[in-house]
Parts: sequence; structure tokens; C-alpha cells
Amino acid sequence: MKTELSMVAAQYAEAVLDLAFKEGGEAQADAIQNDLRLINLILGADPRFEQILDHPAVPLDDKRKILLLTFTNKVKDLSLRLVELLLDKRRLNLLQPIEPQYRELLNKRKNILTASLVCADQLGEKAVADIKARLTEHLGRKLELSVDVDPSLIGGMVLRLGDQVIDGSLKGKLRSLERVLLSV
Repeated sequence: MKTELSMVAAQYAEAVLDLAFKEGGEAQADAIQNDLRLINLILGADPRFEQILDHPAVPLDDKRKILLLTFTNKVKDLSLRLVELLLDKRRLNLLQPIEPQYRELLNKRKNILTASLVCADQLGEKAVADIKARLTEHLGRKLELSVDVDPSLIGGMVLRLGDQVIDGSLKGKLRSLERVLLSV
């Protein structure tokens, strides 16, 4: 279930994505995605940014100057306009949730499925490429695969494709066995 904040962020993300496609197509949309990631990275890197931007005693014009100094010539004009709009609406807190919403909407438009693979041990590049190729072939769609390591899985891996979870981990099998034994 989406929170109100994420629903509002989704509306902004959709509007920015539409504008990006109108202004420069897929290349512009990809650039805006990179900009949103960069903006959140920079703003999150120093807690003083958040303190200044959230502080009610700091005038709006001073906040605008700080943001313009920080991001002019580093991000596209559309990204900068979004930051200014959010500042004017006093909704800078939406910058963080807009990024994943935007990425999800962009991936839908590009027919890319996002998946997450969690393994017990580090996989080599060849193994990851093989898994990605097999999934892409099976699903018939492009795939954006993130790979993480979680030693608590003991062995095997867990694949998340949207809402679907395929648990092939030893930890998951032990958990299933435990449920079966406890139900007897």
C-alpha cells in the first residue's frame, strides 16, 4: 500500500517523465534519472543541507541560491526546475521518494523489468550475466538486475521479480521444513 507521500511523489515523477520525453525523448529521460540520483546523493551526503533547507528561519531566496549554486551546470534544466518547484511548494522532502518512482515509471515505458537477486556468496560476473540472460530469455523483456550478498541465506539465492519471490535459499528451505515439522 502506498503512502500519501509516495503517491504525491509518483505524480511529480510522472509529470517530470512526460516532460522529459517531450523535451528530448528517451535520452533526456535517462539523463533526468541520473540527475535525480545525483541530487539525492549530494543532498544526502551532508546533513547540513537538510538542516538548512528544512529550517523555517532560512529565507526561501537563500535556499534557492544554495540549490542553484549547488546544481547549476551539474544537472539538466528540467531537473533544476523540478528542484525549484519543490522548493516553492515547500515539498523538498519529495526529492528522495521521487527518484525510485521515476525510475519505476521510466522502466515501464522502456519495457524493462526490475529484479533483485540476493545470494549467499558473491557471484562472478559471468554467473550474473548468465542468470540475467536466462531470465531475459524466459521473460521476453529487458531486465535490470541488482545483485546483493546476504550470508544469512547459508546457500542458494532469492530472486524478486516485481511482487513475485522465488526462494531457492537453504535458509528458506530450512524455514519450510520447520513449518512442516511444527504442523505435525
